[in-house]
Amino acid sequence: MCSSDLSQAAKAFLELAAQLRHEGLLDETHAVRAALRGDDGEIFFAELAGADMTIQEIVTGEQQEPFFHAFYVKPEAKALLLLSGTYAPEIGKKLRALTAELDDMAQIVGLTARVASALTPEEIARCLRGRNSCFVKDEGMLITGRAVSEAVTGAILLEKAAMTHILAKKIGGAKRVPLFSAALMHFIYQKKYSKINLGAEEQKTQERQPVTTDLSAQIEREREIRTQIVAYGRRLQEEGLLQGTWGNLAVRLDETHMLCTPSGLDYRILTPEDIVKVELSTLGYGTQRKPTSEKRLHRDIFACRADVGAVIHTHAKLCGVFAAARRSICCIEGEMKSRIGDEMRCAGHALPSTKKLSKVAIGALGNRNGCLLMNHGVICCGADLEGAYLACKAAETSAGQQLGR
Repeated sequence: MCSSDLSQAAKAFLELAAQLRHEGLLDETHAVRAALRGDDGEIFFAELAGADMTIQEIVTGEQQEPFFHAFYVKPEAKALLLLSGTYAPEIGKKLRALTAELDDMAQIVGLTARVASALTPEEIARCLRGRNSCFVKDEGMLITGRAVSEAVTGAILLEKAAMTHILAKKIGGAKRVPLFSAALMHFIYQKKYSKINLGAEEQKTQERQPVTTDLSAQIEREREIRTQIVAYGRRLQEEGLLQGTWGNLAVRLDETHMLCTPSGLDYRILTPEDIVKVELSTLGYGTQRKPTSEKRLHRDIFACRADVGAVIHTHAKLCGVFAAARRSICCIEGEMKSRIGDEMRCAGHALPSTKKLSKVAIGALGNRNGCLLMNHGVICCGADLEGAYLACKAAETSAGQQLGR
């Protein structure tokens, strides 16, 4: 084993540990076993526990055997995680499989997340066939990813799916994502959407070329808004209201254009140059990076609500419990009432990026500043990004209060 290979693996494991620690998936009571596959097929293994970390190249060993089998079943995987989580162990004890109740799980994991009864080759193969992740009885979760970032996002979303299923029982139980919608979203994510971010991840250590026009030639307001969108996107991700590439932001620039986040790009590597200027009438964007797939939804809200200057679509965890249960957040008081309105209604089902989604979202939104999207997420708006951001925060706080959190 080359010392430089081990050094690169150590750096990658340190970055992985920092991300897991930030998400509450690694601490003194939650250890993580991780494996990374190098460019030449070598496999590095690490045990992460609190601030401690031990690294080795896997040659053989009973403890590491499950990782060999998982890499064999998922030849495209570059990262594997075996971790407990907080809610995942309960799913492993009580269910044989968890059906997707939020569309972000459907996209990155699949229509269901199976429960492996043990870390045997047969169970690993059964549970990862056609899926990126699974629950493991008495262990928690086994996560695979084509990059470290995808594995971390998979862990966040599978733990979120477990939390949603458990907490939704307090408000009548979560409902599954319609089968056709779940299958279509998973196919699109695997074949197209995720590859945008994976390509950007590969270029992260290189100097990326701007894909929009030269910012120096743009007016000061547009430059400021681009910077603000990046800042608020990262803040929302750091606070757990966005995960990975899910969620999007848009700001009304003027009467003819809006600025919005690009499609499939993680907020950790987003720059002001990546923000896309979209023509409101045609949704055209020229030769820039492809804008968010929800550009129509943002445009249609701006068209119906002259008082709205910014729209944020999140996949907030506690609001997501209500979206999965298809229940409105009612009995609103305090800051949420002043920022959103008397309730946060749940819109009917619609596929992402469709005219129907705009119709049901605008109907649920009404004259309020927030609504839920069935089995999907949250829409919050405001006069500016700060107002929309505070509405997101207030909504998540109110959802937590009603769930007894």
